[in-house]
Amino acid sequence: MKTGSIEPLKIKTLNKHPYPNRGFTLVELLVVIGIIALLVSILLPALGKVRAQAQTAQCASNLRQIGIAFNGYVNDFKGALPYPTTTFGESTLWFNAIDRYLSAKQGRQGATGVAAGRAYKKYKQCIVWNQLGDARDSGAQDNVLEFARTYKMNSMLRKNNYPPRPNPTNPSTTTRYGPAKITDMKQTSRFVMVGDGVSIDTTGPIPSQWESGQFSMEVGDTTQANPALRHRDGANILFVDGHVRLVNDLKRIRKPLRAPQQYIIVDSWESEYLNASGQPVAPAAGETRDITALGLTRNPNMPLIWSELGKLYR
Repeated sequence: MKTGSIEPLKIKTLNKHPYPNRGFTLVELLVVIGIIALLVSILLPALGKVRAQAQTAQCASNLRQIGIAFNGYVNDFKGALPYPTTTFGESTLWFNAIDRYLSAKQGRQGATGVAAGRAYKKYKQCIVWNQLGDARDSGAQDNVLEFARTYKMNSMLRKNNYPPRPNPTNPSTTTRYGPAKITDMKQTSRFVMVGDGVSIDTTGPIPSQWESGQFSMEVGDTTQANPALRHRDGANILFVDGHVRLVNDLKRIRKPLRAPQQYIIVDSWESEYLNASGQPVAPAAGETRDITALGLTRNPNMPLIWSELGKLYR
C-alpha cells in the first residue's frame, strides 16, 4: 500500500441466503392446509355447541319474561289465567293478554282483522323465529312470519265445568269452557304452562300449516300442535310455578302432523296417560271424568303434568 493512497472500503455480507426469494414448497403448503383443516374440524362442532347453548339460553330468558307477564295477569284478574286459544275471545288469548305487562303496542301499520289487535314481537317467540325470515308480503298466510307461533300455551289450561253461558265468540251459542285459575293446578313445578311448540322451523313452509299457527299445544292429541324439540333434542318449558327448564330427558316418539300434512313426521313425546293395555292414549276432548273412571293410569314416560281430568279441559 502506497503512502497517501486510500484503500477501497470492503463491505462484508453476513449469512446471505443463496435463494432470497424462496417460497413454500408444495409439501409445506399441503402440511399447512392440513393443519388448518384439522383445526377447523375440531373447532366447528365446539362453535356449533356454543351457538346452540346461546340460543337455548335466550329462549329460556324469553319464557321467563312471559312467566312474569302471566303472573301480572293472574294478580290483576283474581287468579284467572289467560286463555290458551282464540275460542274465548281475543282479549283473553294469552298471546294478547300478556302485552300490557311487556309494554307491547298492539297491531301494526296496515294490519286488518284480528292481526290489527295483535302485537307480533320477537320476545313472545323462540329465538329461532328471528331466523325464519319475514315473508309478510308473500300473500300466503301459511308462510308469513306473523303466522308462525314458536311458543304455545298448554291447551288444557282451561276449565270445562262452568255453568252454561254465552260463547264470547258466538253469543247465539253457549259454552261450558272458561279460564282456569292458578289454584286449579297442583304440583305447579311439574305443570306445563307455555313452551316450545312445533312451527315452520321444524316443518318447513308448507301450505295450510295448521300446527304452526296454533296458539296452544299438548301431547297425545293428533289434532293439536305438539312440543317442538328444537333445543339440544328437547324443548324449553315454562311451568306454572314460573321456572323454566330445558326438558330433553323424556322418551321421544315420531308423530305425524294432522291431515292433510300427515306425511310430515316430527319429534314429540308420548301422551301422559296409559290405557288398560299399557298403551299411551289421549282421552276424548271434553271428557269430564277422572282417570280412575276412565280406567287410565299416568304414563311414567311423561312425568310432566298437562291436565287434571275431571277438572281441567280434555
